[in-house]
Amino acid sequence: MEKLFRNHCQKIRVYLGLEKETDPFSHDVETTMLNPLPIKAIVSDVAFAKIQWAMPGIVADKVKEIIIEKKYENLLLQSSKIEINSEFYQGWRQNGKLQYRQEGLYIRAYIYFKKS
Repeated sequence: MEKLFRNHCQKIRVYLGLEKETDPFSHDVETTMLNPLPIKAIVSDVAFAKIQWAMPGIVADKVKEIIIEKKYENLLLQSSKIEINSEFYQGWRQNGKLQYRQEGLYIRAYIYFKKS
């Protein structure tokens, strides 16, 4: 896996966001994006048929699977958006928790592009 990671990785940018509650009565939240942090990842497209069973309940135009090193786990968990080739993706979350799978020294996660 290390050789595959070295030969096929590309740079992606992870944006962390700070949330601040602006109104305590209506619980409005304002998110401030921090400067992006570049990390290396293997990025691959996910077929439409796989999206249906891998990410139930998500309606998305594009879905990608990323594999990153385990040392970037906290960055992935705190990410608000992820930039790949000038497109912004967000992590697949269920009940507010990012869904990912640890495989030895690497982490595999699904991210999707949501049309605004």
